[in-house]
Amino acid sequence: MKKAVKFIQNLVELYIPIIAFLIMFCVFVIQIVARYIFNNPVKWAYEVTVMGYLWMVILGACYAYRDRSHVTFTLIYDKLPVKGKAVCGFLGNLLMFIAFAYMFVPSCKMIAQMKMQVTSVLKIGLNVVYAPFIPFMVIIMLYILIDMYNEVMVFTGLGGEEAVKKMLNDTKSETQEAIDAALAQEENAKEQIK
Repeated sequence: MKKAVKFIQNLVELYIPIIAFLIMFCVFVIQIVARYIFNNPVKWAYEVTVMGYLWMVILGACYAYRDRSHVTFTLIYDKLPVKGKAVCGFLGNLLMFIAFAYMFVPSCKMIAQMKMQVTSVLKIGLNVVYAPFIPFMVIIMLYILIDMYNEVMVFTGLGGEEAVKKMLNDTKSETQEAIDAALAQEENAKEQIK
C-alpha cells in the first residue's frame, strides 16, 4: 500500500512535471528552429509551452512543499523554542488550510465552467489547461493537515521526543544546515591539529 501511494505521489509531483517540462522544452526548441531557420513559426507552440509551464509549476509546487524546498522567512521562527515553533507552525498552517478550503469549491466550479472556453489554436478546453490546480489544492491541504497533526503532537507533548526530533529535522533551514556543517568541519580541523 505504501509503495502504491508513494508511486502515485511521485507520479503527480515529479513525473508529470518532468514530462511537462520536457514537452515544453522540445516545443520551445521546435519553435525557435521553425521561426529563425525556416521563417515559418509554429502557431500551436505557444499554447503547448504555456500549458506545459502551468502543469510543471503547479504540480511541481506540491513536491517543493513535500521536500521543504520552498522559500521561507524564519528569522523570528528560528529563535523560538521547539513548542513555540510548533504553535506558530500550527497557526500558520491553520490559516493556509482555511484559505485553501475556502477556495476549493469555487475553484472546482470555475475550472469545470472553463470547458466551454477553448484555446485559440489547438481548441483544448481551458478546464484541461487549469486542471492541475485541483490536485494541487488537495495535495497541499493533505500536507498541511499532516504538518498540523505533527505540530499538535509536539506542543501538547503527546508525540514525545520522536515528534520533537522529526519537527526539528523538517524545519531546519538550509542556512542552519550550512552553519552546522561549517562548525563540524571546524571541530574536525581542531581535532586533527591536536
